[in-house]
Amino acid sequence: MNHARVYEIRVDGFANLAEAIGAQDPVAHLLCPEEWHRGPCEIPWSLGVADNAGDPDRAALVVGVLTTREEALELLRPIGEVTGRPAVLVEADPSDYEELVEQHRIEALIAD
Repeated sequence: MNHARVYEIRVDGFANLAEAIGAQDPVAHLLCPEEWHRGPCEIPWSLGVADNAGDPDRAALVVGVLTTREEALELLRPIGEVTGRPAVLVEADPSDYEELVEQHRIEALIAD
């Protein structure tokens, strides 16, 4: 059985933090096309920026998701397309995404 886990989808190669921040809105719209929908998003997600791995003079967009590995992998291509850069998947530390874990826990309680 494939269980939900916390993953990061990293998009490296932005010239600076401002450019990475500018990529957040299109990715947010991709993850949640109907901003004012009822209930939670199908896949809990969050957005952030970080130093580019291996090149501190550049920046990365970091998308946290709590989902199955297969669903997370399916997000790589569209996120890469909307940002114009390759996206890679890495397993994340759930303690770095406590809000996603809490959202998932609450939704599981509601569903029961």
